Amino acid sequence: MSTHPIWNDYPQLKTELVQTTELIDKTLFVRNQAVNQAMKEMFQANGKMIRPAFSLLFSSLGHNSDPVRARHIAASIELFHNATLLHDDIIDDGKIRRGLPTMQSVYGKKAAVYAGDYLISACFKITLPYNQMLDTQGLLTRAMDQVIKGELQQLSNSYNIEVSLKQYLTQIKGKTAELFAISCLMGAQESQMSKSEQNLSFRIGLQIGMAFQLLDDLLEYTQLEEEWGKSLLQDLSNGIYTAPVIFSKEQVPAFLQNLKNNREWSSEEAESVRQTLCEAGGIKRTRLLAEQYTDKALALIRQLPDRPERVTIEQLTRSLLKRLS
Repeated sequence: MSTHPIWNDYPQLKTELVQTTELIDKTLFVRNQAVNQAMKEMFQANGKMIRPAFSLLFSSLGHNSDPVRARHIAASIELFHNATLLHDDIIDDGKIRRGLPTMQSVYGKKAAVYAGDYLISACFKITLPYNQMLDTQGLLTRAMDQVIKGELQQLSNSYNIEVSLKQYLTQIKGKTAELFAISCLMGAQESQMSKSEQNLSFRIGLQIGMAFQLLDDLLEYTQLEEEWGKSLLQDLSNGIYTAPVIFSKEQVPAFLQNLKNNREWSSEEAESVRQTLCEAGGIKRTRLLAEQYTDKALALIRQLPDRPERVTIEQLTRSLLKRLS
């Protein structure tokens, strides 16, 4: 099993992530050959595994962590995350994910739905042996509840040119930041850190998740499709207006009204959109907001126990901003 190149700078964590991926591979099996093969390929596509990485790092902060248990917790988070990606691709009719064709575009929407449902089941099953000592089932249920609420709010705001920054931040808190927060919390809980340290871990994950999603939304307008690994201007095509667009429409009110309801964009049209967002300040303001959330996370990280793992958590959090370079 291989991992994403970003983990080459964190050899110990890389080893843990490889073992986590191997655990996932052993866990996944359905009799439908197409769905089974599609799921295996999905987890071999070198996803970044950032959420399970944070879970493992926060597990290593405490004094009572069990490596096998920590990997099961991390695996459950990655299973859950990939289930949400499968469902997102179905809803958005996404054709590309991680630079490869999506499951729904290759095997069909039915296979993708069943695979997503199976992954949700698997994420609960893999943590079941530890449920008496850890609130894994409760936290995963909370994650599911918050992700669905965030996605439903995003659906309600589809093609709503009046969507506000506050509404946008609320929806990304649910659909993205909450799972980052629970990843950190589950790691802290696994290693039996104190309640106050667990609460701190949750708050750190929330700030990291907000920054992460802001940067992800920014990358849609600053990178080429082959670099980004997703379909070009997919959110815009689906009427999902993110921070770069929301900030820009304050300066260019007619921007959204003048956009065609495109499902596909030529390189010239995409460049025109990017140029507008840059000139209107949407790119810069989104970048600054992401940096603010990252700074908040770093300030909270400094309150964690003074251990070598804290330095790694800080380094990894800082590296999220490098996605803009």
